[in-house]
Amino acid sequence: MRLKTLLLLCPFLFASNVSFGQTEKVLDKIDAVVGNEIITASELQLQLLRIGMRQKIDMNDPSVRRRVLDEMLNRKLILAQAVLDSVNVPEEQVTAQLDQQIKMFEQNYGSIQKLEQAAGMTIAQMKREYREDIRKNLMVESLQREKFGSITVSNREVQEFFQTYKDSLPQVPEQVELRQIALFPRVMESFHDAAKKRAKDLLDSIKSGADFSELAKKYSDDIGSAKNGGDLGLARRGVFVKAFEEAAFGLQEGQVSDVIETQFGFHIIKVNERKGEAVRAQHILIRVTKTGESDSTVIIKLQEIRKRILVGEDFAILAKEYSEDEATKNYGGDLGLIEVQQLSAEMQTIQQNLRTNDICEPAKVSLDKEYAYSIVQLVKRVHPHSATLANDYQRIAGYARVFKQNKLYNDWLEEIKNNVYWKVSL
Repeated sequence: MRLKTLLLLCPFLFASNVSFGQTEKVLDKIDAVVGNEIITASELQLQLLRIGMRQKIDMNDPSVRRRVLDEMLNRKLILAQAVLDSVNVPEEQVTAQLDQQIKMFEQNYGSIQKLEQAAGMTIAQMKREYREDIRKNLMVESLQREKFGSITVSNREVQEFFQTYKDSLPQVPEQVELRQIALFPRVMESFHDAAKKRAKDLLDSIKSGADFSELAKKYSDDIGSAKNGGDLGLARRGVFVKAFEEAAFGLQEGQVSDVIETQFGFHIIKVNERKGEAVRAQHILIRVTKTGESDSTVIIKLQEIRKRILVGEDFAILAKEYSEDEATKNYGGDLGLIEVQQLSAEMQTIQQNLRTNDICEPAKVSLDKEYAYSIVQLVKRVHPHSATLANDYQRIAGYARVFKQNKLYNDWLEEIKNNVYWKVSL
């Protein structure tokens, strides 16, 4: 098998997700047995359908079916080993993952009602039905991380890998090195005050007995959660921005916060459930409207900075002084060397007409889930080429690490097969 194929079929990228569908019990052919687990023909067909939605494959090709079955078999083998190794997953983690899965499917179907209709069961039934599947998946992932998450490669291993497989390595795609100075349009004080007053009025209504969920559906500017009454699902620390998280985790069940300000606007938060280090909250968001006047102010400021660079001032120094992109300003606005295809659509458009050292006129870009204006300089363009150790060491080291993981993974699976009963009937 060519190296490129090996890398694409990396077992660590294979995941068996829960699927919410009809659960009518029918007689089903058993395609494989692994310890106390089985793989049925319908489960195999479902996995083929999942993969078929993501990539073009011939689901009737026997070799494809066998490859997918082998991956399912491997996960069952790892699960059996996880049971033998007494791998435990915290209940809070299972609950959070289950809630996240259900929320994702709810968003895909458009509402809880449509999801329940498609699944043929209530949300509560789904949680009971699929909880154990989620637990098993987490056990597999936990054991894989433990065994292979810290694998590294030495300089010698990278060089040996390159010498062996250099003719099979995929071509390095076009890359660009960019740096930017970004500014966010300011909110006029009157608009800021108006949004805050609107949030306070809604909070007063809640305190007077108004239904939180109904107000969220009618008035919240968070479209994703508004249709569900502002429900954000069960979430652990680290999911929300700092101010929101501090407020949410400071509330008891049933409590409603004061008006909280974040970068997204003004929030009213209600906590409905606490489970260990996780909370189930709902919120109402009132965004602060920006104006064309504030946009113009930012554009003019960036034009002035651009002129200063063009007459000789240092881009990096001005980025450190003026840029509001916290992720890059301390590095002189440096975005690093990035594959063009990995850039946002906005950045792809901006860079395509730039020559080395050119700086674009102020352009509107998405940044930190908001919009900003940015001037972007093209530092370097690297055209597509064959990988070399001199120019692409980190990329080659990544390939070598995956290759090493695959080899160790396959060796490990062979060990498991000697300790666990398994049989394929396909």
